[in-house]
Amino acid sequence: MLRPAARPAPECEGRTILARRAHGEEAGQSTVLILGLLLVVLLLVGVMAGATAVNLEARKLLSAADGAATAAAQAAEQGGPTPTPRVSSGQVRAQAEDYLATSGAHGRFGSLGVSRAWVSDAGETAHVELAAVVDLPMVSAILPAQVSISVESHARVSLNR
Repeated sequence: MLRPAARPAPECEGRTILARRAHGEEAGQSTVLILGLLLVVLLLVGVMAGATAVNLEARKLLSAADGAATAAAQAAEQGGPTPTPRVSSGQVRAQAEDYLATSGAHGRFGSLGVSRAWVSDAGETAHVELAAVVDLPMVSAILPAQVSISVESHARVSLNR
């Protein structure tokens, strides 16, 4: 014998309707939370990529500054009353700029230039400070984001006999 389907009690129907309404109000909140967390993660990745790019470019620029300071120290001329070769600030700047031009450093860095060139220890140490601009990798596709970097290197004049 077939029985008719039992209907829930009226108070059960009210609870079911309230539960459905509460669930409907909360629907989509987890999507907003996931999108917010995804945005935070992407921002962190962008910051880390930018910091890494600036650090790598600064190390490359330091290598170029080392080469420029060494070239300036090797161009020291012996003369005068002391037997030790000396270098002047003008020679340091000229040799550093010549080194950057011949090494192709201007093609590797944006707005590269010798910001300062000087000597110390009565012309026995050549100092070179280079400055350049680095584009941030992920941000520069959207915004023109650049970071200025500068490095300093020095080299001693040596006398080989």
